[in-house]
Amino acid sequence: MAISDTERLKAWVRAGGRCEFCGRYLLEGKLTFKDFTLGELAHIVGRDRTAKSPRGMDPLPKDQRDLADNLMLLCRGEHNEIDRKGSLDLMTVERLRNMKREREDWIRRVTGLSPQNGTVVIRLIGRVRGAEVELTKPTAAEAVIRSEERFPEFPLSLHGDGFEIDLRHAVGEETAGPVYWEQCQQQIDRVLEHRLADALREDSVPHVSAFGFARLPLLVYFGSRLNDTFAVTTYQRHRSTEAWTWPNTQVSGRPFVITVPESVPADGQEGVLVLNLSGSIQVDEIPEQLAGLPRWVITPQDVVPSADVIDSLATLNEFINALRGLLSDLEAHHKHLRRLHVLAAAPVSAAVELGRVHESHVHPALAIYDRTDGRYTAALEIS
Repeated sequence: MAISDTERLKAWVRAGGRCEFCGRYLLEGKLTFKDFTLGELAHIVGRDRTAKSPRGMDPLPKDQRDLADNLMLLCRGEHNEIDRKGSLDLMTVERLRNMKREREDWIRRVTGLSPQNGTVVIRLIGRVRGAEVELTKPTAAEAVIRSEERFPEFPLSLHGDGFEIDLRHAVGEETAGPVYWEQCQQQIDRVLEHRLADALREDSVPHVSAFGFARLPLLVYFGSRLNDTFAVTTYQRHRSTEAWTWPNTQVSGRPFVITVPESVPADGQEGVLVLNLSGSIQVDEIPEQLAGLPRWVITPQDVVPSADVIDSLATLNEFINALRGLLSDLEAHHKHLRRLHVLAAAPVSAAVELGRVHESHVHPALAIYDRTDGRYTAALEIS
């Protein structure tokens, strides 16, 4: 029995016209870019109930084997591979069904999004002590869709999978000297102060999804350049899941505690802000020249600081509220303060939000420190 036109159409539509393994678009040639139907419909459970039919001995009734529920849209090579004898122990019925379900659920979710509920995705990618992470367009798009069900747009990408802000080729990341910080700041400014503003103005998109991986001072600077004329959702890679999608594990966010100094000199112009979120900065790690300054410390309440302490958007918002409260208190009661030296053990999202919450015309300047070779040194200042 041949696959009916109705079931064939269902399979193609559910797959979005793309290979359900590699995502290749199967209605256009790669060389000529002319219209072709290049995909093949592969049976999960073989058409015939025989050992020679791939996965054919599964108990699925014969009258259901040519239905769209048992078909996957694949490239020719992948169709051939999953049916090869050496692949059958890995390409099982259960695994193929799971892959089909996840892929087609994803297609249905994406095609159900309204462009009016859009977001401009902007990715900052650098190296941290020589290491970098995977942050491709599909990765960012999936995080946006699964976390907030927004329609992701990439108007700032130069081409293909190019990053909006690529700091990986900046010279001097290993030693992180003044020249390194300056060139990275200039690169961030080139994108955010010009291209992002132009894109938002042209497309009238009121929302931005910010992704970042770089040394902490650059993340803070990145956040400081995302102004308050549009809403921003900040993303981070979660160590527990190795994904950028925000887990939805909490109904309410985890609160944070602010420890304040016993006294603040009436004429003192400098203080220290310590963020003990993903780790704990000990007193003896604070640079000697800062040791005598009044010190404010933010820590998570009732839990030990850890890499995944900010595990939901609700918890991130709790941190933002704590930070806003602290800065508001400084503005109200310690107007003489001109500079806060910031030492932070913090996740990506907290670092970016520190930059976003800071208001240069109201709050003290932020001198952001970087930890290199086991000690903290001033990296850059945000005023």
